[in-house]
Amino acid sequence: MPAVASKSKKTGRKAARDGRGSLSNSKASSTYSQETTDSTPPKDRGPNVIILSSAGKPIFVRHGSDEDEWSSACGLLQGLRANVLSFDGVDSSLGEIQSIQAGNMLIVFLNTTALTLVAISDGENGSQNEGWLRLQLEYTYAQVIFTLTDQIQSIFEQSPSYDLRTMMGPNVDASLRNLLDQFDPPDSDEGTDISASSYNSQGASTFLTAGIECVFPLNPELRDSTSRLLIDTCRGDDTLFALLVIGTRLVTIVQPSNPSSQLHTSDLHLIMTFVGRQPGLLTNELWFPVCLPRFDSSGFLYAYTSCLDPVHTGLSIVLISGNNSTEQFKVFHSAADTVRSNLGLPPLSTVRSSLSASTSSYASSTRDDRRTTTNWSDPLHDDTDTDSDYDDDSERRGSILSRISASGNGASAGRGIVPRPTLGDRQLSMTNYLTHIPRPNSKSVEEKAQDGPFVTALKIALLPKQQEDILNQYLDLASAVHFCFRCDIYVQGSSGTSTEGMLTQCFGPPLSFPFTDAQSQRKVWDIYQRLSLRLRLGSSSVETCYDALDMFQGHDSSMSGSISNDCPMQSLLESPPNVHGVTYLQEDNEWLYVGLNGKFFELYATLPATVKPREGTAYCARLVRKLMGDERILFLSNPLTW
Repeated sequence: MPAVASKSKKTGRKAARDGRGSLSNSKASSTYSQETTDSTPPKDRGPNVIILSSAGKPIFVRHGSDEDEWSSACGLLQGLRANVLSFDGVDSSLGEIQSIQAGNMLIVFLNTTALTLVAISDGENGSQNEGWLRLQLEYTYAQVIFTLTDQIQSIFEQSPSYDLRTMMGPNVDASLRNLLDQFDPPDSDEGTDISASSYNSQGASTFLTAGIECVFPLNPELRDSTSRLLIDTCRGDDTLFALLVIGTRLVTIVQPSNPSSQLHTSDLHLIMTFVGRQPGLLTNELWFPVCLPRFDSSGFLYAYTSCLDPVHTGLSIVLISGNNSTEQFKVFHSAADTVRSNLGLPPLSTVRSSLSASTSSYASSTRDDRRTTTNWSDPLHDDTDTDSDYDDDSERRGSILSRISASGNGASAGRGIVPRPTLGDRQLSMTNYLTHIPRPNSKSVEEKAQDGPFVTALKIALLPKQQEDILNQYLDLASAVHFCFRCDIYVQGSSGTSTEGMLTQCFGPPLSFPFTDAQSQRKVWDIYQRLSLRLRLGSSSVETCYDALDMFQGHDSSMSGSISNDCPMQSLLESPPNVHGVTYLQEDNEWLYVGLNGKFFELYATLPATVKPREGTAYCARLVRKLMGDERILFLSNPLTW
């Protein structure tokens, strides 16, 4: 009876010896093109997500192409909902159906005014955590509003049989799939592309912690000066937000000083997912309408995007305004050119010519390669010893973080058990930082001369070996195989004082060895979600979760022009922790999962079961202190406003 709720070889040897896989591939590149062009979703990845109208007509089906089959299934689902609403032929006090549990099958519903969203998980291709599935449905609904605004509700109220697919088109379909793919790890048969695996694992972390992933490590003074460059260049009566991003990672953002006009994390996720997965952004300027559901779901804003450095870093600028005029586009175009020039980057026209020439050169070399036979057994092409040289170089350079954050661990009062170093204690020397880390190879003297200090710092920060060394040091500090960390940072007002707004950010390595398949990775995220609910609510039970969601819906009922009332799970996870808490879970005598939170942080970590819970908690607390001490180089520690 179903339960219904109505509410490389050497690298491999080294990984096996260390007990954990390599976090990045030394031959892989953390470039924008790798993060954005491989957007084809695998078959039957993650739970099936369905959007249907109140009339039972399918609008979007994540898995499945048989329209007749899914039309019947959607009619059945809508019939189940109607039966619960009018139980025994009369209006029921049970309320909307929330979920159905039947064996290993879990079906979760999200009901809005005119749309019903359903997530179906069988325990193999999807999570069995009801809160996690509901969060996916809320983001799916937000993505639809992001493209079409909440006017679709009034359309369905007037014409319930309207076919919304005529408005959505292939772009909305692709955006929904890209968003949902970030919740789930790739299947094991998709290959071992490290960049893709990292992208998806870290995507799940950003949703779990309701935080934005930032580019790291960056000198805070350089990041601040770039933020002020955006303020000086892009400030205007019609400019609302200005962002610098690399793929789906944030470099810096400037927002209005009024906290009520600042972006929710979920809206930032939608912007960065959409912009970061646009292959055409490399060589084109884009000007498109967007609706930010938690900002104002009733109308459009207009976003301008341009890739400032498509060759090396993929650094892109995003400017958002409420004005869609041609004059506003020209203003943003001019501002982007000014930012590009001040960062020491070549004009867009020069970049386009260079990319066109590179494409022609590549095509020519490809034709020449057809007439040339390469002897790959020749020692000149043998790269099996390159890792050895790399390891020696890493040992010679020593600890990267110890040089970056050698200025001390001073503390400031009022931060609970995890003190934050003061500004004076954490001043960094960018000269020493850049001197001790090898620079990426430049292709020409002109390119080297054009690079400003900020672009040079980005190139260094994106080096795969650099990223791996930093993350491994944090893992070793806690004797952990994985962790994800959330940090809440106050947004600075125009007068230099903190506003009431917070910019939540997250940090952590991708899930890798020994969690090598999708099912084991999905289990880790499910447990982290349970720990998160325990820390916030005291229990991870379904009943406790829905009681809390009801409270958030009542709390947000006064917010007009926003879908917050339809997305209480987003609000729950975005809410900062109020008290210090610790919880842990030990399963199968194999792994110890620890959750730790405080006023400005959350940490979820996986440690070997040989570590006792008390020791594991102490290790995690030590890791938190280190991460908070390195806050200025890992996060956007001084978000500015205008």
